[in-house]
Amino acid sequence: MNNITGTITSIKGGVAEIFFPEKLPPMHSLLKSEKQHALFEVIEKKSPGKVNAIGLTPLENVERGEKVIMQNEKMTVKVGKDILGRMFDLFGDPIDKKPFTPEKTLPIFHENNPEAVFDGAAAKVLETGIKVIDLLAPFKYGDKIGLFGGAGVGKTVLVTELIHNFSLKKVGYSVFAGIGERIREGNDLYETLKELKVLPNTALYFGEMDKAPGVRARIGLSAVTAAEYLRNVYKKNVFFYIDNIYRYAMANMEIGAILGKVPSELGYQATLEKDIALLEERIDGNKKNAITSIQAVYVPADDLTDPAVSTIFSHLDSSLVLSREVAEKGIYPALDPLRTNSVSLDKDIVGKRHFDIASEVKKIFQQYQQLSHIIAILGIEELSRADRIIAKRAERLQRFLTQPFFTTSSFSSTKGVYVPLEKTLDGCEKILSGVFDNADLDSFYMIGTIDEVKPDAAKTPETKPVEAKSTKVNPPL
Repeated sequence: MNNITGTITSIKGGVAEIFFPEKLPPMHSLLKSEKQHALFEVIEKKSPGKVNAIGLTPLENVERGEKVIMQNEKMTVKVGKDILGRMFDLFGDPIDKKPFTPEKTLPIFHENNPEAVFDGAAAKVLETGIKVIDLLAPFKYGDKIGLFGGAGVGKTVLVTELIHNFSLKKVGYSVFAGIGERIREGNDLYETLKELKVLPNTALYFGEMDKAPGVRARIGLSAVTAAEYLRNVYKKNVFFYIDNIYRYAMANMEIGAILGKVPSELGYQATLEKDIALLEERIDGNKKNAITSIQAVYVPADDLTDPAVSTIFSHLDSSLVLSREVAEKGIYPALDPLRTNSVSLDKDIVGKRHFDIASEVKKIFQQYQQLSHIIAILGIEELSRADRIIAKRAERLQRFLTQPFFTTSSFSSTKGVYVPLEKTLDGCEKILSGVFDNADLDSFYMIGTIDEVKPDAAKTPETKPVEAKSTKVNPPL
């Protein structure tokens, strides 16, 4: 390694301007200050002899005139199978105060191998054990799934439940990237996974909101590098969780603002699409194993048209929209069935029975949404008999698609349940056919399978099953 040395000429925010009299360090190389041992990443060549570098550690005591030495030509992360069950920082150094011996050190910036691409068309559909997801938004190995929602609608809880369920089925390893979230949430996640006994198959990488924007903009790349290592070396399918990818976009926006870049719409950096793609395009598979990504997406002011949210949306295969209105009714998970969609909800992928039941459920919910305005103003008694039956079945479906989670059992006093897809389809089919039209509405709330509804509550319907008014439905995009 060349001993390239420079001098800090100015520090603005989290960015240092550094002068190198002889040779400039490469882009994305790692620098270290001589006195304070502060770390920097070169992100811009400003002029002959000068670079801009973002701080990766606190810069409070770093002064102008301090010497800087290039530590490494590339930003790297330490990896190995021992990362499972552990918590790490940007560089792969443990933050759980336990010893760690890495097997290898890998660069966090690199291109994917175009010759070794996962065959997504042949991938199997993944069963999550969560009724509403398996029914309305199924996904396959290698898919990217976004959980969209504002603050407090259950994104992190849903991510944690998916980590638990996939670890329970032992279908692969999990890697979690905590980007820009609260330290308390990271600690709660660690303790929850430990309590649920799924931590041994999970590696956690954190760049919380108290860290510099440079750390928050790079921790996702470190985590996906670890996921690639587990996929390639240990020949495993890997589940890559991001909470929250919107904070990743915000970190890059902060860096652009510090560098004085002219922002585009709503203050976002002009390079927003490139920054998102830098991480998203790394989430892929090789010929045999895939990285399946589940990403929490914070939606500012519940506005799904926000430029950052729209950019993230364009990279996804499935979009699960968590609604504040649904959460206010006590329906959890609070998915909006009419705005949630998946490319895998296709007759050729999930089969005719699944597709038909999911389509019918969506049609019932669509009609119920139209009827709800009349119900709110005039009452359900003013509806026609056929419309009352549709409203009744929609309400039962809405409650049947709730379920208790393993991750919330410690404070809800209700044991979590894993519901197989076949049981979910059976339950929805019976509700749609009118078998449970006379059952008590509360008996459907927070249960597992339809078998939990009391047998004497299910009576023969007085009317024939009601068909939705529309005879043809286009499959969800």
